[in-house]
Amino acid sequence: LPTPQVEARTLAMLQGLLQQLHAACSHLAAGARAFPSSVQETAGHVRHGVEGVQASLGSARSLQELSGLVLAQSREAVTRAQLSLEGLLEHVGQHTPLPWLLGPFAPALVEYPEDAPVDMSKWEGCVTVG
Repeated sequence: LPTPQVEARTLAMLQGLLQQLHAACSHLAAGARAFPSSVQETAGHVRHGVEGVQASLGSARSLQELSGLVLAQSREAVTRAQLSLEGLLEHVGQHTPLPWLLGPFAPALVEYPEDAPVDMSKWEGCVTVG
């Protein structure tokens, strides 16, 4: 049996991961509003499934409270969410124009061949990240 300290840290880590996953799914669902209704529904189902897992596992105060059934159901919900996310990524990859994904710098990528010099003076004032 794990010590109480290990158990407490494990549960805290689990709850933290569930919160991060829920935040990411909420962000995904909000961002899906620009896509067709089928994509929006899938994103909503993913978020709902993660909320169910969070409700099941997030309130546990000890590992003993997590029954085998709860863990199995949570694993199934996460697997369904993963498959749905893979489907969403495939849809976005197949149906979204490349410049939309790349943003405002896509014309510069298309406009200049790789070996052609690029006039960097037009990029003055741009902030780079990294």
